[in-house]
Amino acid sequence: MSEHDKIRELLALAAADALTGAEEKQVAEHVRSCIACSKELGAWRPIASELRRLPTPQPSSWLVQATLARAEAKLIEQAEHDWNRRVLIVVVAFAWLLTIASWPAFHFVSGRFGSLFEPQFSHTQFGQTQFSYRWISFAAFTALAWLAGGVAAVMLAVRQRGERRLA
Repeated sequence: MSEHDKIRELLALAAADALTGAEEKQVAEHVRSCIACSKELGAWRPIASELRRLPTPQPSSWLVQATLARAEAKLIEQAEHDWNRRVLIVVVAFAWLLTIASWPAFHFVSGRFGSLFEPQFSHTQFGQTQFSYRWISFAAFTALAWLAGGVAAVMLAVRQRGERRLA
């Protein structure tokens, strides 16, 4: 696209005073040297002048109220979404911390706190190493706790979504 064509696209906006300072300067310089663009700009000026005289359409009050209510609902929904995300991050971090902290508590309750730092493997008769029963039971307990928390979170989300639909 040539420079002339770019300027021609800006002529209607120039007549309506809708250009930036740099664009106005560019159009003014081009119009001084181009008779065709100067005539076209002259033709656009009366049209822009008459358009400015027309009354500005005003939206009805119900449309304004409905738009404001929608925007407010969208902002509330976004704020709730952000809050839920922050709460979820805190809950997950707390759950991981609780899981890590429960390992020493599990050893303390089972009376084997001193064995916390010892290897927790047992040997089978064929010389293969496998996890001890304590590791497996703790892993199962942790997995069950995480699964229960996930199910609870899904149930709460479904309930909250249902309540939102009724509102």
